[in-house]
Amino acid sequence: MTPNSFKTRVLLQDLTHHERSKLLVVSINARSLINKINYLKSIMIITKPSVVLITETWCKPTILDDTINIDNYTLFRTDRQNTSGGGTIIYTRSDLKACRFNNEQLDDTGDSTWVSIAIGHQKYLLVGCIYRPPNVDSIYDKNLSTLFFLASQQPHVSKLIGGDFNLPNIDWISPHTSQRFSKLIEMIEFSGWIQQVQIPTRGNNTLDLLFTINFNPTSVNVSSEFHNSDHKVVISTFNYQPTNNLNPNGLKKYKYRRYTNETWKHIEALIRCIRWDSYLTTGNIDTAISVFYSNLISCLDCIAPYVERVSDINSARSHIPKCLRRKLRHLRLRYYKHHDITALYNVFKIVENLDSAQLKYLLNMETTALNSINPISSMIKLFKSRLDSKSNKPPTLFITKDGIDDDPASISEQFSSYFSSCCSTEPGATANPISMMTSKCLSTVEFTSTNIKRAIATLKKSNDNGPDGIPASLMKYSGKDLPFLCLKLFNLSMDKGHYPAIWKTSFITPRFKSGSRNVIENYRPINTTSVLSRIMEKVIHKQLSSFLLSENLINPSQHGFMEKRSCATCHLKFFDYITLGRDKGFSTIVLYFDFSKAFDCVPHNLLLSKLHSHGIRNPLLSWFKSFLTGRRQIVRISSSYSKPVNVSREVVQGSVVGPLLFLPFINDVCQQFVHGKIFLFADDLKVAYLFPPTTNENTITKIIQKEIDDLSEWTKIWHLPLNVHKSGYISTGRRWNLSLHLCEVQIKPLSVVQDLGLRYTDSINFSEHVAFQASKARKSTGFIRKNFLDLHSKILLYTKCVRPILDYGCLHYSNCRRLDLMKIERIQRTFTKSLLGDYSTQTYRQRCDKLKLEPLWLRRLKLNLTLMYRLISGATYASTSQPILYTSTHNLRNKENTITIQRCRTQLRQSFITVRYATL
Repeated sequence: MTPNSFKTRVLLQDLTHHERSKLLVVSINARSLINKINYLKSIMIITKPSVVLITETWCKPTILDDTINIDNYTLFRTDRQNTSGGGTIIYTRSDLKACRFNNEQLDDTGDSTWVSIAIGHQKYLLVGCIYRPPNVDSIYDKNLSTLFFLASQQPHVSKLIGGDFNLPNIDWISPHTSQRFSKLIEMIEFSGWIQQVQIPTRGNNTLDLLFTINFNPTSVNVSSEFHNSDHKVVISTFNYQPTNNLNPNGLKKYKYRRYTNETWKHIEALIRCIRWDSYLTTGNIDTAISVFYSNLISCLDCIAPYVERVSDINSARSHIPKCLRRKLRHLRLRYYKHHDITALYNVFKIVENLDSAQLKYLLNMETTALNSINPISSMIKLFKSRLDSKSNKPPTLFITKDGIDDDPASISEQFSSYFSSCCSTEPGATANPISMMTSKCLSTVEFTSTNIKRAIATLKKSNDNGPDGIPASLMKYSGKDLPFLCLKLFNLSMDKGHYPAIWKTSFITPRFKSGSRNVIENYRPINTTSVLSRIMEKVIHKQLSSFLLSENLINPSQHGFMEKRSCATCHLKFFDYITLGRDKGFSTIVLYFDFSKAFDCVPHNLLLSKLHSHGIRNPLLSWFKSFLTGRRQIVRISSSYSKPVNVSREVVQGSVVGPLLFLPFINDVCQQFVHGKIFLFADDLKVAYLFPPTTNENTITKIIQKEIDDLSEWTKIWHLPLNVHKSGYISTGRRWNLSLHLCEVQIKPLSVVQDLGLRYTDSINFSEHVAFQASKARKSTGFIRKNFLDLHSKILLYTKCVRPILDYGCLHYSNCRRLDLMKIERIQRTFTKSLLGDYSTQTYRQRCDKLKLEPLWLRRLKLNLTLMYRLISGATYASTSQPILYTSTHNLRNKENTITIQRCRTQLRQSFITVRYATL
């Protein structure tokens, strides 16, 4: 079909013969949208429908949103993840207030997209686009009938579902159908849905359907077939009350500082010109803070004064140049006046030329990033900007107990109320006295210009103003004098044991966790704190962690938030213990516990008691008390801010020193386990038990249950609740059927464990991990290949964004099957072949050499040998059960670097890294 074909003329006439005040909904079966996107753009530019539902898009996650975006429309898409075909899209015109409606139950049907649209004051329409594949089984239809029922129960005033359902031989006027579809039809009618399409849409069957509740159409028309599709287009119109979803005047004024590359060139000279006499001579911390901030703000006012900007927030942002937008308006007017089909042809040509210009623009962006001062950072930033629309940004509509809320100010307040309600009551002191863990103490922190300079150097360049109005870039580019000025402020703060009040306010950004994105409870708070506070905390963090480690105050099982410790060291120590136990003939049982909102529920008075028992004394202890108490938080969503709310409990996760303070608080949880070996990464807890296979099951249950009860009692004393539903256990060697309970809830056995990003089964098999990482890497490589044009860009992004995915957990790949290792290697094999052409006659090793890439097997070998060296030299923290170095008393040459070769009974132990690599 060409833009000037007869069917196109019919489609255009049907789309334009309706009242402009009505809501125009168009349902299309596309059968590969990417090949017809320019045709669809041309049709929509001319006719401007309100909502477009598209099924069988055949889009994959690797296809960029920009490729199928249409100017003046908002895109909502759902793609099939692992198979081809299917896929749904909803386009909503930008003058409609719409957002994706996320619901776990509704999203269970893979080929469906759900959107909420405001159709009046506090009135919302739920729009669903569904594709039901042909020849599906009865289970699929049962799930589909459940979906219709669930959709009818949503809090929206009106509902609309459209799409291709592939339900042939049904008379929807008086539904008589076979037993095959009877239950589905009954549930649709029971839920109150009315099917509005009565004319066949493909052959003699009505396959493209439109269901509504409390939203009756004024007209329903079946037009001609869409471009190269055998399904006809369904066009329907509805009465609705337009909503002025933004500022009634369409204008929003706000002030901001305009930072450029030239902004920071003169900041050092400005700081030197300001008189600092009153600041340097005062001994009052509040006066020093006032003068310090007053001087820095005056510098910012000189180099980047506030600029008032007026934004027309009612107009949608267009990516089409102004001259072409004017020409498109003229062509659209020409068609409406004269029904000139050549107008569509000219629009089609403009859209095609825009695609060519877009490709040149994208290539130029890649070239600019590669030629920048920091090409790696620039390319990664570009990579993230081109990712699909799945982001952590909250939607504009939220479901609350009072219904649906779309007011940004109200949503910010509800987020603030929810975050502050998490364990909001400060409990009294514990009844149990806390014993001193050391006779030594740390009472203060030494600040020098050198360690302050190092802390500033670690800051990332950012022009975003913090809660105190100071961006990180100011601190980073202020020259040599600022560290000396900070030295005065930090010493005053520490000597007085006083944390300045201006630093106690944090911006909170909601970050999505899981579940429905429209439910406030499915978000966690991310803190943004003052940059000056973070600099001071970096110095404190280093000296505090050094003290805790030098005095052995942190349990060796803890691997979080400390130097030389990481997820990798926790995994290494854990699997060393498990494999050694299995080699000695023991059966193993591993318990996994999950603390519920651990960092948000730490009582400050109990934490300060723990710090005192770990040797922290005044004025540092007073500084920590001031740091923790009197804090306020403000939830920030786009340009909306909530009112400040006081926080009585929480270890601030956005701070530098906050997570480190959590370690002494949870440290004595290790004392609750006598028989079990504990492994900790911050609040992630697992406990391993070794038992002879002949041990009585009741005996094992009693031993483990006793320690679980002790853990439960400890959590009550220290007000750190466990999430019982996320706890579980695995058993290896012998499958134990244990009846274990946590808080009167039975702990379930697990077949697959996700432990700090590593997936493995109860037989310590990593095939699940390999499959997951390979799938994730495959999607990323596909995205890079399809959305980046320059060869060097693709290689750089592969090495920085894809290869780390394949490297994660590679120290355990020696225990993987050859088939799994080939699956990992195949990712790079396919990628190198795609870069050099599928018909390249070069071998894999030759392709790697040409592209300057190492084969993944060689890279793993080097990484694991490096780890062995770090273990031997003490450069990493991972004490193993067996000594790595040979300790013979014989006078051998180079005996200090001789590695012990362990004798193993099992293949599981033989494959462990310290055993296997000792024989290389």
